[in-house]
Amino acid sequence: SNSNSNSNSNSNSKFDETVKLLKEGIKSTTLVEGRDVELLQRVIAKEGEARIALASLLWSHGDKAAAEAELGEACGRLDQLQADADVREKARIKSGAMPAVKVQKLKYTIDDTAGVESSFSRFKSEKFLDSLSWPKSLQEKV
Repeated sequence: SNSNSNSNSNSNSKFDETVKLLKEGIKSTTLVEGRDVELLQRVIAKEGEARIALASLLWSHGDKAAAEAELGEACGRLDQLQADADVREKARIKSGAMPAVKVQKLKYTIDDTAGVESSFSRFKSEKFLDSLSWPKSLQEKV
């Protein structure tokens, strides 16, 4: 019984630490400013990933209200990101500017998307979740 309570305590401690780190990471992304639109898009996409991961953990831990709040915020931010990218692309086409050069991705990278590739609906795709290299346990929670 004592080892079981130690196991639960350790599990709760890891959960609390993970939630704290995700919240700190999310907060730091909302403070980012700059003029490099593609870089800012990447930051927002990563923020969305963090919010969805956080929501998944909160939901599985029984904190459904907080999970729904994080998921709602992620959805709104990612959908706005996609809408902004669509407007920018239409403006580029209208102006006659050349499209961005497509670069070959490295097999591994800490910044795996170039531009906007993280609309909220993509998180429903198992293939997309696999591309994030998240642990299977987290993918299942999503």
